[in-house]
Amino acid sequence: MPAAATRIKSSTLERPPFELEKQIADLKETIENNENDLARVAAVNLSNNRLGLRNLLDQIHALDIDPKVKREMTEACLHLIALETASKRIGIELTENDAAFLSKLEKKHHGLNPRELRACIFIKLNYDTVEIARFSNITPRGMESIRYRMHKKLGIGLHDSIKTYLSKLAVA
Repeated sequence: MPAAATRIKSSTLERPPFELEKQIADLKETIENNENDLARVAAVNLSNNRLGLRNLLDQIHALDIDPKVKREMTEACLHLIALETASKRIGIELTENDAAFLSKLEKKHHGLNPRELRACIFIKLNYDTVEIARFSNITPRGMESIRYRMHKKLGIGLHDSIKTYLSKLAVA
């Protein structure tokens, strides 16, 4: 074992348990504060992006160019705005494929709430129940309950796979 690792290990063992618990609590608090800061920055960036796209859309409408080109530019901006809106609604950043998948899913199954839509994205991306629960800040048992209700809402039998169903929907 390297000397530095021995020093760290022996110094950690010499500390009383309450100091270690306090250090762990301090580190958890630091992580939580950093996550909150990142969430605030992401929200500001998303808001700025949406305003920028709306301004760009207004400028496109003011241009004196070929109507076909103007329509293509407008459709591209509207598509980006819709992608950002969908990302904001379910709380995760989406790719174009994810947004198209969500659109199909919502057209076919109207009753899904944002938490279930987020779970569907994660399930389609091959995350397991424990990982999805951690990302959603719920217990694994809570995520199992969500999956159970999703079986009913999606019209899937209890012994059929949600992942298989969602994968087929994504390809269709």
